[in-house]
Amino acid sequence: MAGKKIIGRMNIVQFAGLLLLLVVLPLGSWYYLQTGLDYRMQARKELKDIAPLPDFELQNYNDSLVQMKRFEDQLLVGHFMNASAQDVYTKALAKLHDQFDERQDIYFLAFQTDTSAAGRASTRKLLSQKGLKDTAQVFVLAATEGKLATLAEQMELPLEERGMSLERNSLLFFADSAMVRGFYDIRQEEELKRLVKHLTLNLHPTAEADIIYDPETEK
Repeated sequence: MAGKKIIGRMNIVQFAGLLLLLVVLPLGSWYYLQTGLDYRMQARKELKDIAPLPDFELQNYNDSLVQMKRFEDQLLVGHFMNASAQDVYTKALAKLHDQFDERQDIYFLAFQTDTSAAGRASTRKLLSQKGLKDTAQVFVLAATEGKLATLAEQMELPLEERGMSLERNSLLFFADSAMVRGFYDIRQEEELKRLVKHLTLNLHPTAEADIIYDPETEK
């Protein structure tokens, strides 16, 4: 009698294990994969082909000349620098640079209107103070106000739509393979999280482990 009870219990345990192996685990895996796929598809739908990145050749803060073609096959986070948003921009840039510092396909670019040697020296000092003097990944290019206005217009920077101007601008732009694909207000944490998500989902394949975006860790 005791033997039959043991066998019966073993059969129940075996059945539960078989159910877990054949039904529960596959369903769980399918749900996890489907959720991840839906998440990626939704994130990619948020990006648009807005405007091609215009051609330029401008002087960097370290006196070198930088051409647009340097970024044409890469991921680019850009900003039209201005005094009103300088602090919030450098703080956001520091976070982004720290997170993506090891990537060789992500560049950070800012445009400024001070084309003087003193302006470049001031930029070098600012970047050094913020720990952002990374000549391989961080660029601050100088151009006249008219040139920057033309670049912003060509990129379809939505300044008027956002109630902004080049002098009071807090937008970042994201470009992938020389195509502007999104804009983000650096004053809003959720916008920065969205930018990180878009950067991560568009990373170029490498032999190294990619950065994994987890919405929970970004809160």
